[in-house]
Amino acid sequence: MNHEAIIICQSLYRGNTQRLAKAMAYTLGCRVVSAEDALKMDLSTYKVVGLGSGIYFTAHHPQLFEVAETLQANQRAFVFSTRGAPMVGTYHRAIKDALKARGAQVIGEFSTKGFDCTGPFILVGGGNIGRPNEKDEQKAMRFVQRILPQYTVDDTATEQGHFVSINANCVACGTCVSVCPLHVFSFEGEQMKPTGELDCIHCGMCQRACPERAIAVRHGFKDAIGIAKRHAKRISL
Repeated sequence: MNHEAIIICQSLYRGNTQRLAKAMAYTLGCRVVSAEDALKMDLSTYKVVGLGSGIYFTAHHPQLFEVAETLQANQRAFVFSTRGAPMVGTYHRAIKDALKARGAQVIGEFSTKGFDCTGPFILVGGGNIGRPNEKDEQKAMRFVQRILPQYTVDDTATEQGHFVSINANCVACGTCVSVCPLHVFSFEGEQMKPTGELDCIHCGMCQRACPERAIAVRHGFKDAIGIAKRHAKRISL
């Protein structure tokens, strides 16, 4: 777990912004907490703080401004949002000004459209239907990879001769065992091992669930062919 960064997300309406927050947190290997929880924490221990919410009229959620007031001058911050409007415009200006007033360094910002069924969008059954989508999540992941490359993990770097590996970050919590639909992982003593590696269908559920970013899965062209052949022989989980 990355203990130098944290993402604070206030996602109340449709969970739009939470999708982005989870994607970025996965990339950075850090926690996502609500603004309410963040206000109970000592955020001074974090080097990087991400602040995000939907855009409410023309700005971020008010509680994010309360969080911004607790940050220190030596901290770096990035902001993100989902919005109903087609362009972000000046919606981020207020939260960035609040951060700069505290002396925090704003290192980047990200925004994408989000489904909105309020105001004028009621007349057409909602705007930006289906947003954010998977492409938006991938863009959010690339955003944090670009601004914070030191915290990103190559989750395709497997051991030679394998396409599923578990690195030294593993704490044997057993999460991978509980989420893997093909029972690829098992306990060997006090360690987790991909003992059913050949059954892996590369769904990525284990990687997304692992709290320590300890699982790497590589799927090249030859691996994909092998997966397709194994799929053809299966009739059920």
